[in-house]
Amino acid sequence: MKSSNEGIDLNMKKVMRQYFRMIHKPTEVVDELVKEDVNILETLIVTIISGIILIAGVFIAGGILYTTFQNNALTYPLEILTSGQLFGFYVSYYDYGLVFLTDLIFILKAWIFLAILLYGFLRIFKQRISLKRTLQIVSWSLFPFAIIMLLVSVVCLGLKYVIPLIYHYIYFGVMTGIFIIVTPILVMKFLERLNNVSYFNSMRAYYLSLFVVFLIFAFNHADKFLYQIW
Repeated sequence: MKSSNEGIDLNMKKVMRQYFRMIHKPTEVVDELVKEDVNILETLIVTIISGIILIAGVFIAGGILYTTFQNNALTYPLEILTSGQLFGFYVSYYDYGLVFLTDLIFILKAWIFLAILLYGFLRIFKQRISLKRTLQIVSWSLFPFAIIMLLVSVVCLGLKYVIPLIYHYIYFGVMTGIFIIVTPILVMKFLERLNNVSYFNSMRAYYLSLFVVFLIFAFNHADKFLYQIW
């Protein structure tokens, strides 16, 4: 039993080292991960850690950034259809402990949803990849940058007193930039090391997945988009 626990601790230390190295040595970490079989438990742990860091940043910044994040998360169709909202149960923004837990569960669902979308498009384009590997790619490509978002949250905490009405746009702008620019670079680092995976089709699959997520968000917030246009 003791040796088993030591093995688990060693794996956790390895995961944490890889997690923080992903920021400054992503290529090395990707090479290590691709050479090994997918450990779905480690992938889940990475997602949970990243979710906690991301949510902590939102709570630190507070104000309109906090309420906007909660509004976007709690009103997303995926969340509505997979939560107690179907039965009339709603979480108050001021019930912070429950909100934190709800946000973390939402992030886990978003991770699975995005991975399934990416996997589906990859299969449509006849790319040979497993769903487990896709879950790993999405988790390691996207969520370690929650650390960056935590730093952005600290910056926004100061900006809240300088530009209180628009500081949250900086936060969501950086988050969007990570989705559109940074994450696909890491996704391709993973995919280019796998056999029988096309660069062009992989990029199409990733951006089509983001496009579907955006369409759902835009449809759900159509009134806000129309207000911005007019």
